[in-house]
Amino acid sequence: MTLDPGMEQLKERAWQEVAAIDRALAEGRLDEPGWHAAMADLVRPAYLAANNPYAQAGHGGDAASWEASRGFLAAALHRSGTILDVGCAGGIMMESLQRWGAAKGLALQPHGLEIVPELAELARRRLPQWHERIYVGNIRTWEPSGQRFDLALVRPEYAPQHRRAEMARHILDRVLTPNGRLIVFVGAEEVAQRRVEASMAGPDLAVHGRVEVPHPGDTRLVRRLFWMDGQAT
Repeated sequence: MTLDPGMEQLKERAWQEVAAIDRALAEGRLDEPGWHAAMADLVRPAYLAANNPYAQAGHGGDAASWEASRGFLAAALHRSGTILDVGCAGGIMMESLQRWGAAKGLALQPHGLEIVPELAELARRRLPQWHERIYVGNIRTWEPSGQRFDLALVRPEYAPQHRRAEMARHILDRVLTPNGRLIVFVGAEEVAQRRVEASMAGPDLAVHGRVEVPHPGDTRLVRRLFWMDGQAT
């Protein structure tokens, strides 16, 4: 398949570097721990060198563009309770989730998980009131030591493509409450293809809701999210 560099750049600014890491895994030049380390090494210097909380979360714009590209996540917030932001970086998403929830009359208690220890420490410095709510770990294996969470937000790129469904299953089974909601922020994706959803959903991993909004940079793209709800027994 021939890729359109311009469209790939809109989907992921570091798409070439990410593709190289994925190839190394597929060809056996990296194992899965090495894949996670390489992905962390890709974001660590850029995020830590940034001088504002949006750039520290990998966002190239300002507060207005953050709201435009992320604000539709509020549609997936349906109840008060605890929410885990996986890959919390400097913590701006934790703050945003609480604010978006409050605008809907929801009382959300944000927690954060970060695989890069330096970024977790950055979030703790920025948000000292939530210092004890920011954890270090890989979501593929991490489990909360105490309470489970009512909601969790994750990006698909936190696991290799062939491990995404396994990651979703782990979160639903080991991280969330029995009736918790896993929100998957896809980001930008082609209008006609739901590749991320196809890589995560299955017979025992049903999608219970979706939201998409137009992408301002290319009519062939939309910004998407979907969610999976746990089934209490």
